Amino acid sequence: MLAELTIFSFISIAVLMVVYFFLITEKLPKTLVAVLGGVTLIIMQVFRSTDATSQDNAFHFISHNLDILGFVIGMMILVGIVRESGVFEAAAIALVKLVKGQPTYLLVALGYLTLFMTAFFSNIPTILILAPVVLVLIRELKLPALPFLFIIVTMANIGGAMTPISDPTTYYQAKTVGLSFGEVVQNSGLIVLILSVISTAYALLVFRKDLRATKVKAKDIALFDPRKAIQDRYILKIGLPIAILSIVLMVLKEQIAHLTGVTLDNATITIGASFAAILIFHKEPRSIFRNLIDWEIIFFFIGLFVVVGALEFTSVITSLAEWLVSLTQGRIEWLLFLIAMGSGALSTFIDNVPYNITMVSAIQAMERSGLWVYPLWWALNLGTSIGGAGSPIAAACNVIAFGQAEKEKIHVNFMKYLAVAFPLVMINSLVTFAVLWLRYLR
Repeated sequence: MLAELTIFSFISIAVLMVVYFFLITEKLPKTLVAVLGGVTLIIMQVFRSTDATSQDNAFHFISHNLDILGFVIGMMILVGIVRESGVFEAAAIALVKLVKGQPTYLLVALGYLTLFMTAFFSNIPTILILAPVVLVLIRELKLPALPFLFIIVTMANIGGAMTPISDPTTYYQAKTVGLSFGEVVQNSGLIVLILSVISTAYALLVFRKDLRATKVKAKDIALFDPRKAIQDRYILKIGLPIAILSIVLMVLKEQIAHLTGVTLDNATITIGASFAAILIFHKEPRSIFRNLIDWEIIFFFIGLFVVVGALEFTSVITSLAEWLVSLTQGRIEWLLFLIAMGSGALSTFIDNVPYNITMVSAIQAMERSGLWVYPLWWALNLGTSIGGAGSPIAAACNVIAFGQAEKEKIHVNFMKYLAVAFPLVMINSLVTFAVLWLRYLR
């Protein structure tokens, strides 16, 4: 196995380890680390071949993933514009009124609102929308902060495995492997529903004393009015249907291609819809690009595509796949257990995006060797999403949620959160393995 590796393979591994170190310790901004890691690999000629320069081959890994970048940008703009209508805030306030502010029921309602929105709008936009609303509810209703932040972060992460548009890692995996929208929903999506019930029950059990001790006054609930949350009815009437149409097209794109021969890709759909919204609502493009697009995330992905691409280019991924097969003696049940449990545990402490991208390539290498890997795709997808809820730094949406909480002077201790969240990660990972084993290997 090591015979296949070259000096450039070890350079790729060394750069990846440095990138991971800074991602875990957060000593430097993750975007700087990822991009400079990619630039370092290019300069050190890791990608050089006889027919192309190091930069040309490195940029191949970026161009191969332009659809992912376009999808993320399009969703950021589209959801950001529709958010101006106030419809999402109105929905959250309506739930508060529906459950009469009772903390236990409110926790369940906000959790499933987060899950539903994540399924169709992706988890990063969902947290950007709901976290400020939840923080207002915490302050105005004097709710305990940790249970409500915990439930929206947990549901946003596990919900990321529900559909191909729920999370960038799920979208990357579905796009790279060729998994349809229906396949993801039928496999990961159904298991996510099981995990959502387990996660909600776990939260209610762990935080039962805090929730019971909180008494919400009826007069405080009376101050909330969903109608007052609506800020722009024009965007509500036109923008929301545009967003819904975009989602419908992404859901039905395989059927549309089969019936008409017209192929639609997610990036084209979301970018087309978002720029149409910019035109319809007379938005200033420069303002949209500055305020609604999180360029830090975009360049983070670009850097990661190069860093992980180096592992593939220098045969490190192939060697990793061979080692995993050798370790488990090629037994699919052991690989399934290792990936389901390992993905959950590792994604708690390292950013789940580079881990997922690396493991997608590794499983593809296993598949090329003749191994049946279909269950492993779902173990990886679910495991990385489950682990994303394990710590405040495990996923981008967690960083956003707790960062906004800090601005409101609500501090969540890292170790305290980890002590609560990590046992749930292990429980959900074990349930995922059990369901996949029963479905595919029994």
